[in-house]
Amino acid sequence: MCILEQYNAALDEAAQEETALAAEASACGNERLKSIHLMKASMLGDMLKVLGRVEHEGKKPKALETLIDSFNEESERQHKLGDYDAADRAEQKAITVQFALDRLREIEDNGA
Repeated sequence: MCILEQYNAALDEAAQEETALAAEASACGNERLKSIHLMKASMLGDMLKVLGRVEHEGKKPKALETLIDSFNEESERQHKLGDYDAADRAEQKAITVQFALDRLREIEDNGA
């Protein structure tokens, strides 16, 4: 399996886990947590697959790192404004992108 196929499979697996966690949160009546898990599952789909591909192929180096920095900055900005929900969502987005970047680097290192 090529690097991008392994990367996409890892993201698919993580997205399935997030979807299952969303279902659990929904069953417990926690709509906020359900929403966060669904957001993360969605990000792990086409968005991060495309960004991982363009980064791996060298078309846009540091694409994932740039996105992580952007979400972290947004989290800090929202926190300063007192919007802790938006700050948490931006932080969760940064964590999700970091997960994708870590998987890509891990697969590249093992495949090299």
